[in-house]
Amino acid sequence: MILWLTDYMWRFRISNRDKPSLLVIDIGKTNCKLSLLDGNGAVKIKLITPNPVDHDGLYPAFATDALWAWILTGLAEIAKLEIINFICVATHGAAAALVNPKLSDSGLALPILDYEWDGVCEFDADYESIRPDFAETFSPGLSAGLNLGRQLYWQSRKYPTQFRSVTYILPLAQYWSWRLSGTASCEISALGTHTDLWNPVRKTWSSMVLGQGWQDKFAPLSPAWWPVGTILPALATQTGISTNCQILTGVHDSNAGYARFLNLQGGEKPTLVSTGTWAISMCPEGDMKQLDPARDMLVNVDVTGTPIACARFMGGREYEKICELSQADLDGAISVEDVAALITDGIFAIGDFSNGLGPVAGQSGRLIGQAENGRALATMTAALMIDLELELLGANGPVVIEGNFARNSILCELVATLRPKQKIRKLLNPDGIAQGCFRLLHWQNKKMPEPKQLDCKPLRLDQLDQYRNQWRQFTHETPVTQNA
Repeated sequence: MILWLTDYMWRFRISNRDKPSLLVIDIGKTNCKLSLLDGNGAVKIKLITPNPVDHDGLYPAFATDALWAWILTGLAEIAKLEIINFICVATHGAAAALVNPKLSDSGLALPILDYEWDGVCEFDADYESIRPDFAETFSPGLSAGLNLGRQLYWQSRKYPTQFRSVTYILPLAQYWSWRLSGTASCEISALGTHTDLWNPVRKTWSSMVLGQGWQDKFAPLSPAWWPVGTILPALATQTGISTNCQILTGVHDSNAGYARFLNLQGGEKPTLVSTGTWAISMCPEGDMKQLDPARDMLVNVDVTGTPIACARFMGGREYEKICELSQADLDGAISVEDVAALITDGIFAIGDFSNGLGPVAGQSGRLIGQAENGRALATMTAALMIDLELELLGANGPVVIEGNFARNSILCELVATLRPKQKIRKLLNPDGIAQGCFRLLHWQNKKMPEPKQLDCKPLRLDQLDQYRNQWRQFTHETPVTQNA
């Protein structure tokens, strides 16, 4: 039983202000963002920088020192213009910091490993003998370091002295919250994201964590919306932020977007298609027992500790790759006529364009024919993949698309065309992660309005069903006999 879900309220203090501001630190695999939201949730300031990987150290790792310097500089710039009352960190999954506060300012006993590096597979024969079954953790066996447990096991074997010196294992979001507040914590949505570390049904550590004796190294659990402390005095002086600024625990990025639909009176829980580098379909009505780990289907855990059936593929990365292969401009225009031409001319993007991830993993990505508009081909393929994942999940209720793909109207309308029996909507506000953090700040307010959404209207496209069936045959999928 996770007691913190019921005992947090006495600690939560929103502010003297009726409408406090929130600074969101959003660390994605590709980019990092600082967004200042006013008391109404409107983004007033946004700063963006790439999230580079350092290849010059012990192993490929995130450039922590450079990112920290950028964060502090950005905080100081924003603090000159606006008051910052709260800070919330949201980050990608499959990353953790091994912390010993007695070490350098970063506290890192070892660098934060890049999950796309396959060197962590060095001890896989031993790791596979101890990692839990899918029925226990609902974590599929993923490539490289996408299972966080594989990273930790490799670090413990490769660098045993450093690993033994670790005081805290912190998920990535909580590492940055610790740097800001000095308080170490762990958060459930980060631990429950294909890590091999968490049993989502029993809501406790996996057998592997207990078997390795790691449980005491993880910092105490804290809800994503819980203030863990105020900004450290030295950082307040350096950035000009008030010493009263409170730091929330922080959250896994896709779960931040999903949190916008939780803890609301009478609010529906749609299937959320959260898109960025990854496209993750999160289906509250999905049957966990029907998940196929070989198709990159898994269980994530939301911020309340509730399991969610999910399917995913590297949507943003694959979109970019198809555009690159088609010699298309990522920002180029796209029309319904461009999409119709793909159907008429039999142009397809087939297979896996992200090195072994997603529902068609293992099928080498290739193009059939040459598209006049490569962005149209990338858009069509992403829509077909989302449609496939929704079918695999058994998603029959309303669907909401958020993130980068929500900006692509044709893509959203294609999904609506492929699934005419469902309501397909997109979020009007593209800053889903930042808005999810805003929801966490106001977690006690169950009367907050649902996120503003726009219906996606089906397109008039002849032969789209036949095109989908042919695409599925190319990818060894079962054709659809009628509209889903």
